[in-house]
Order: sequence, then C-alpha cells, then structure tokens
Amino acid sequence: MEISIWLREHQFPNTRATFTSAGGYHRSPTINRYNIGMNWEPESNNAAILNAFGDYRDFVMRISTLHAGTRLIEQLDFSALGALTKLPLSANFPEGMTTVRTITQLTDSIRTGEYGQLAVGLAVIQLCTAFEIFFDNAAAAYGISATSSDAFYVTHNKSAIKLGNKALMQIRKIHNAHSMKSPIDTDDTLIKLAAIIEARNRFTHSGGIVSTQKEKDRLMAYRIESTVGQKLVLKDNILDDFLHYMAMNVTAFVKNAP
Repeated sequence: MEISIWLREHQFPNTRATFTSAGGYHRSPTINRYNIGMNWEPESNNAAILNAFGDYRDFVMRISTLHAGTRLIEQLDFSALGALTKLPLSANFPEGMTTVRTITQLTDSIRTGEYGQLAVGLAVIQLCTAFEIFFDNAAAAYGISATSSDAFYVTHNKSAIKLGNKALMQIRKIHNAHSMKSPIDTDDTLIKLAAIIEARNRFTHSGGIVSTQKEKDRLMAYRIESTVGQKLVLKDNILDDFLHYMAMNVTAFVKNAP
C-alpha cells in the first residue's frame, strides 16, 4: 500500500497497519495487544519476578512504539511541507535561542541512512537498559549482589571469554545460588547477550566506533559484522531480532524462577 493512501484512511475496524521488512506498510488482522509474536504473560509463582517482568515488558513495548514511529517517518514524503520548513526543538524560546532543523536536513538524514542508524542505536541502548533493570530487580528479589569480582568465563569457539557485565553476572549468580536451570544461563546464550550489550557499549562509549579487535570479536558472537576503527552499522531490522532474543530468554527465566 502506498503510504499516501494509508494516511488517507481514517477507519480500521478490523485491521491495522503494520511495517514490513520490505520497507512499507500492509494491512494485517488485529492481533494481541503486544503484537510481537510471543507470550508476554508467562506463569510464575514468584510475585516479585512477575512484577519486574511486567515493568520490563512495558518498557520494551514503549521502545517498540517509538522505533516503529521512526520507521514510519522514514517512509513519509515531506515534500509538500517545503524544503525550508523549520523544525524547532522547543516552542519555549525565540527562534534565535532554540535549536532548529529543516525538512531538508531531516530528509537528507533519512536518505543517507544516518537517521535510521541513529534511531536503531538509541533503541538498542534503551533495550539493554530495560534488560539490565529487570535483572537488577530480580537480583534484589533474591538478595544477590554482583561486583567486578563476580566476572566469569564462558566458552565460545573453543576459547574462554570473560564476561563482566553486571546483568550477566547477576544471571549466573542467581542460577548458581538457587540451583536454577533456564536457557539464559548457557554459554551460548550469555555470549550472544554480551554481543548485544557490546553493540550498546559502542554507541554509548565511543560514538558507535568499534575500537579494538576484541570488540569486533565480541560483536561477531551474534554475527554482527563490523570493522575496527569504523562506526558500527546495524542492519535495518536487527532491533526486532535483539528484542526477541532478549525477551524470549527473560521469559524463560521468569518461567523457571523459584
């Protein structure tokens, strides 16, 4: 469906517009409120963990909504607004005292891919924040703390890899302390989660630059391609991939939580 036609439609009694991997929108049957292809209401006898999961789920849904909006903006034709139309960041100050962008600057950013990469980078940061907050809450519920001394090794491609992210240490400590078993506490899962977190770290700490071979190797654990000394460029649909991988493992943790 052409986006201009989609925008002119005002009533969707039985359908909703959905972004597709092909880069457009289509009409699809209305599905569950989370519209994410997985069970977001796992069963557990641990009320504290269920509450933490509810907060995690809601955070992830807000991230999803925001990112879906950015994907929509990438599809819109702004030419009718005029190239020099101003987009002020604030209406609280005179024009000379606020940051102003133009339609041309916005469309140039979209055309070059800069807009999409910035959007996915910010979304990955928030996705990892949601993940880490969940395990902060889970660790608190079990009375478990994690410090740098709790870093541990996993095996990947026959090599020992040290993991020192707080959330990953919390996962390992909770499982050990309660003789708990769930898919999230396997070497393969933890190294892939570490790769997603490494992508977040590049955006947060180095402006997206992959600075070392170690960082490149860590990213490749999730088959995230990169070049040392250059900015990390993520594929268009990788946020959904990250979101599902993290969420399905968090959900499995909840189902197995004592």
